Amino acid sequence: MVTGSSSWSDVSLEPVSSGCGDILSDLRTQLYLVYNADTMTDITQKLGAVTEVATGEPCAAYALDDCVPDVVIRPASADEVRDTLKVCSEYGAPGVVWGGGTHVGIGNPLPQYRWAMDMRGLSRLLDYSPADLVVTVEAGMTLSTLQEFLYPHRQWLPVDAPLPDRQTVGGIIASGGAGPRRHRYGLPREWLLAVRAVLPSGEGIKAGIGVVKNVAGYDLPRLLAGSWGTLGVLTELTFKVAPLPEISVVYQSSLGEAQKLFSLRDALSHPLLQPEMLEVICERDAGWRIICGLAGFEEDVRWQVDFLREQTRMEWQQVPTEEAQRLRDRYVLAGSVCRCRCVVPPAQTAGMILWLSQRFPEAEIHSHFGAGVVRIWWSRELPTVRALQSLREETHRLGGFCVLEHAPAEMKRAFGVWDTVYGGAGVMRRLKEGFDPLGILAPGRFVGGL
Repeated sequence: MVTGSSSWSDVSLEPVSSGCGDILSDLRTQLYLVYNADTMTDITQKLGAVTEVATGEPCAAYALDDCVPDVVIRPASADEVRDTLKVCSEYGAPGVVWGGGTHVGIGNPLPQYRWAMDMRGLSRLLDYSPADLVVTVEAGMTLSTLQEFLYPHRQWLPVDAPLPDRQTVGGIIASGGAGPRRHRYGLPREWLLAVRAVLPSGEGIKAGIGVVKNVAGYDLPRLLAGSWGTLGVLTELTFKVAPLPEISVVYQSSLGEAQKLFSLRDALSHPLLQPEMLEVICERDAGWRIICGLAGFEEDVRWQVDFLREQTRMEWQQVPTEEAQRLRDRYVLAGSVCRCRCVVPPAQTAGMILWLSQRFPEAEIHSHFGAGVVRIWWSRELPTVRALQSLREETHRLGGFCVLEHAPAEMKRAFGVWDTVYGGAGVMRRLKEGFDPLGILAPGRFVGGL
């Protein structure tokens, strides 16, 4: 068996015809495709004929779980993505699609990793209709660049994923990434109207309609959203956008102890209080803090701030924009040795945070308090697999699940990245086999080794 390292076996693999798809689909569940150096040279030469490629030292920047790809592919158009995937499909060569690289490491260790496709060359604004609140961009555009196109028209895409200067819109959609303002605006997929994508076979597809009111057909855009790049390569995205609020402010208050979260939860759930974000943060130096973001017309926001103080009977101080951004980006930049994401019903968030703080006092915690998302990470020493199992069991008890977002490959294999408490692996397997029968896109990354 060949692993994802750059070593090669002595077995040569010739290109396969399209009629062999069913046979290869069965074979790939029993063994991994193997190559020799000449075969990879052929693949690289064919890729170089259709798009820009890099080999050698540049590949080290695309390492995943200590596996380095043999070639980096840098397409500049959807046509080049199609031609690239046709070559990879011809040889059955598996790889991974890259955006900004902030969340690409989430997932099971890959059994093979031959190429990395860097999508940042597809970064054009394709269409923008401010009057219709609709914008279409290529998937490699960063979130901050997209917002810069929208701001002059007093509009924005209500997504505040961490590190917007690095994260691409395609990567955000593929990973289902969201930031603190998901409390009001939901997940990025809820703002997605239509997509263009390329299947692993090289076939291009279009799904959805670029209008705000769309009820026609299957919702394939939402199927591709959150698929972690295992079903197809997103090349073009159409979003509905929203008017910018007149003002947006962020306030914080100290908690003292996690036990106060239960009474605070009840106070913050008053229907007259409409926050953009509610975050609970435990930093080793700063202790417990609650973050509340408010946005809208200036007069309304001022009333909301006064009502917030009245409801909670706490001291609130305004947070500078730079500090709010630092807190948003904190879990990505923390340099942790292990990080988990726990998702529970919002009513159980306080209980989840309290349990984590008591069970793992050495760890740091960041929660989207109103959305039921709690991240916990360890900066120095790895927790044991047994400790992580107790964490996952507690999320199950509270009606949620736990994903291991970052850890060494050995811990990923021992503990399991994805939580399958609610099942669904069978459906996901059939989708993977339908979209990617040869296992070209990140095979083994997702639930059940898909």
